[in-house]
Amino acid sequence: MMKKAITLAIVVSLILAPTEAALAQSRAPLVRATASALVPGLGQILNNEQATWGGRAKIAAMLGLELGALIATPALARSGFPEVMIGIGMLAVNHVWSASDAYRNALQLPEVRMAGWGAR
Repeated sequence: MMKKAITLAIVVSLILAPTEAALAQSRAPLVRATASALVPGLGQILNNEQATWGGRAKIAAMLGLELGALIATPALARSGFPEVMIGIGMLAVNHVWSASDAYRNALQLPEVRMAGWGAR
């Protein structure tokens, strides 16, 4: 339940954040960030980062951290409330890292830059 609440808060904050992104023509970075906030690594795949060794390593790290957190959370839940926060914290950090990385890298895509994203 807590994971769903955290994910929903991340998605809502990314969509409603008052940034220059809200004024841009392309929604690709927001779509990729939202996808990655829901399933860590999905935004990176949509950004075609799996084409490089570094991208594959990053996606594997995100998926590994997600799997570890999903295993650790119920295991730590038996110990009590303070310990379960370790697993929930791992999940939250992974989702935020994945979403922010997908958003930042989507801004560098040629089709997004042509639409005015990231132009300074």
